Amino acid sequence: MKNIYRILTAASLAVISILFLMTYTVLAKELPLLVDISELSEAYDGKRVAVMAWARSAQHMRGRLGSEYVKTEIGEEETTVTVFSAFPPYNVVNNRVIVQGVYHHRGRYAGFLADHFIVADTVFREWG
Repeated sequence: MKNIYRILTAASLAVISILFLMTYTVLAKELPLLVDISELSEAYDGKRVAVMAWARSAQHMRGRLGSEYVKTEIGEEETTVTVFSAFPPYNVVNNRVIVQGVYHHRGRYAGFLADHFIVADTVFREWG
């Protein structure tokens, strides 16, 4: 009888520790790294980042299979990053924005090859 309680206790502790580790890794993935736009490089490839910069242009585009997305260029003249979002950001051109998403040094978006881009989860216009 004692062995059954020991096995149940060990199994319960194992399940609790696995759930804790799963929750911890999910939360760790959700926290973006605050990065200066000039520092984005291959070291941040595939990582969630948050960047603050000036939005220079925004274009509504269509992917190879017909999906609509918005391509926004952010940054200064020498350091620009392309931001792809599935949602239209509100009035961001010529304003300072905060972009949060996954940075890719080189990859595909909407069926097209791209370099130095962020797939945005959120695009906030800085008010003030």
